Amino acid sequence: MKSYRVASFNVENLLHPGVYYTGRDDSAPYDGALFDQKIRWIGSILDEARADLVGFQEVFSYEAIKSAVAASRHLNGAMIVAPGIEAGENIRPRAAGGMEASGPNLALASRFPVLSAEAITDFPATVNLTIPLELNGVVKSETKLNVHRFERPILKARVTLPGGVNATVLVAHLKSKRPKFLEGENPADPVVQALGRIRSLIVRSMEAVALRAIVVNILDNLDGEVGEPLILFGDLNDDVSSVTTQTVAGEEPAQFLRPEIRRRDWDIQLYSVHDLQEALSYRDVSYTHIYNGRHELLDHIFVSQEFVRQFPQRLAIVANTRIFNDHLLDKKWVVENDRPSIIIDGKRMWLPSLRSDHGVPVTEIEIVAPLSTQGEQTKG
Repeated sequence: MKSYRVASFNVENLLHPGVYYTGRDDSAPYDGALFDQKIRWIGSILDEARADLVGFQEVFSYEAIKSAVAASRHLNGAMIVAPGIEAGENIRPRAAGGMEASGPNLALASRFPVLSAEAITDFPATVNLTIPLELNGVVKSETKLNVHRFERPILKARVTLPGGVNATVLVAHLKSKRPKFLEGENPADPVVQALGRIRSLIVRSMEAVALRAIVVNILDNLDGEVGEPLILFGDLNDDVSSVTTQTVAGEEPAQFLRPEIRRRDWDIQLYSVHDLQEALSYRDVSYTHIYNGRHELLDHIFVSQEFVRQFPQRLAIVANTRIFNDHLLDKKWVVENDRPSIIIDGKRMWLPSLRSDHGVPVTEIEIVAPLSTQGEQTKG
C-alpha cells in the first residue's frame, strides 16, 4: 500500500428507523424508506472517497452507523467503534410511547486494526478556567467557569496504520453556535439571542481547551519521550483560523524563540490538512457548511508533525485533500421552504435528512521515507 485515505463525516442525525430523538418534540423518526435512502447516500460518498479511516459525528445509534458503513463496498467489513452507544445505552423508552435516542454521539470506522477505543466525557483535571476581572488594570475579582464535561464525549482510539505505525485517533464534535437559552428567556429578544450565542461560545471554548489538553498529553515530549502520531477528525463548529480551533491545534511558535523551544512547540502542534492543501493550490474552495449565505469550514482533519512533508522524521505525508460538498445547498436563496414534514398524532413533525448538511473532507496520506534519510534540512 502506497497511500490511504482518511475522512471526517458529519452524517446529520443518523438513527435507525422508528426511534425518536430525545428532546426534539418536533422531529419525526426515520421510516424504512427514508433510512434506506440515507445510508445508500452515505455509502456512495464513502465509496467515491475510498476512505479507509473515517471519524463520524452526529451518530444516534450503533445499529444505524453499522448499516451506513455496510452500504459502502470499499469500507464494508471495517471495524466500527462507538464507545457509549454500542450496546444501545443511549436508547430508552419514550414517555409518549415508542423509543428515543439521546445524542449526538461519535463513531470510528477503520479498515486497519483498532487496538483500543474509549469515550472521554470529563475534562482533564488541569483544565480549570478562572478569569481575573480587572478595572483600570487592577484585579478586582476572579470568576471561575464551572464547565467540566464535553457535551459530546470525545472518541479516542489507537489504530495500527499501514507500515505498522501505531497512532492515536481522536474524533470530536464541539458545541455548535446554536444559542443556549435559560428557562424563561425570550428567544426573540435580540439581547437574549446575543447572550445565548456567547454562552455557546464559552462552552465551545472550554471544550477546545480540554481537547487541547488531551492532544498535548498524547504528543507531549517535554519529558524527553516523543508521543504517538495523531490524527484528529472534528466538527469543531468554527473555522480553521478561529480562536477555538487554533486553541485545539496550538499556535505556530514565534520566530524569535530559540530553536530548541520552537522544536518543542512543533512537537505538540497539529496541522490542518486544509492549510497544507492550500499551500499547494491556487484556489481556495474549502467549505463544509452553509448557513444564512455564509460558507464555513467547520469540519476538520488535523495531523501531527509525523504527517507533514517538512518534518525530518516523517512517517507519511498529507498528499492531497478534497471536500465532498456538492450536495450542500445555500437555503438562503431557496424560494420555497421545501423541508419535508409529516403529521403524527395530529401534530406536524419535521422528517429527518436524506443527506447531510455538512461537507466531507477526505485526505490522502502517502507513505514515504523520512527526510533525514535523504539529507534534507529540518524545520525552522
